[in-house]
Amino acid sequence: MDMLPGKVLEYFLYFSVMSFVGWIIETIYRSYKEKKFVNAGFLSGPFLLIYGFGALIINVINIATQKFPLILSSAVTLLSPTFLEYFASWILEKIFKLKLWDYSKRRFNLNGRICLKFSIIWALFATIDILIIQPFVLKRIMILGPYYSYFIAGVLFAYFMLDLEHSIRSILNFKEFQADISKLIEKGKKFIPAFDTDLDGENLNKKLPNEIRGLLKPLSAFPNLRMSFKEKYSAFPAWINKILEKI
Repeated sequence: MDMLPGKVLEYFLYFSVMSFVGWIIETIYRSYKEKKFVNAGFLSGPFLLIYGFGALIINVINIATQKFPLILSSAVTLLSPTFLEYFASWILEKIFKLKLWDYSKRRFNLNGRICLKFSIIWALFATIDILIIQPFVLKRIMILGPYYSYFIAGVLFAYFMLDLEHSIRSILNFKEFQADISKLIEKGKKFIPAFDTDLDGENLNKKLPNEIRGLLKPLSAFPNLRMSFKEKYSAFPAWINKILEKI
């Protein structure tokens, strides 16, 4: 007797694969754009969950709208990633009180959460997903069989929970650190590392303090956070600013 309905297990594995595929796509795009390796996405590991959710929604909506007129079915399916992006931006902003991405400077945007350019790109990806990727991936998942499917799903689920907890903590730490730095700036004070410094405040080992090193993943993943963080550079010693600029 199955511990999970077959479709739930199948969809979870499909979600995991597409999260990995999304991480590859986003990492290549971001790394090429920034001329350096960028570990894209909310998680620390090689998974970008919004792509996984997007692929799932495309799959479910495509099946649910098969009885609709072709034009309506296609429109709803191709626009579903854009709806997801808007909702994800809204819910993350409500939870963390931070805007993780912002399209305000792009033409034809809606509240900075979505824009026409990326909506067209998501529609193109949705088409490729339905016609090519989805059948290929689901066929390979079915070949695994129940034993390997349950084992892989269990390992992935445990990993997602651990990484998600760590990543949420990183974002909350970033928010708290920014608030503390803002208070220092208001008082006209400077951030002073608790170790590895001499009397003049020069770093002896030329390493970022742990408090700042812990912020590097969110700053790398979300350029919008990077922009707001740069506004706080005046609170840091010059040697920290130099390292941050190089990174």
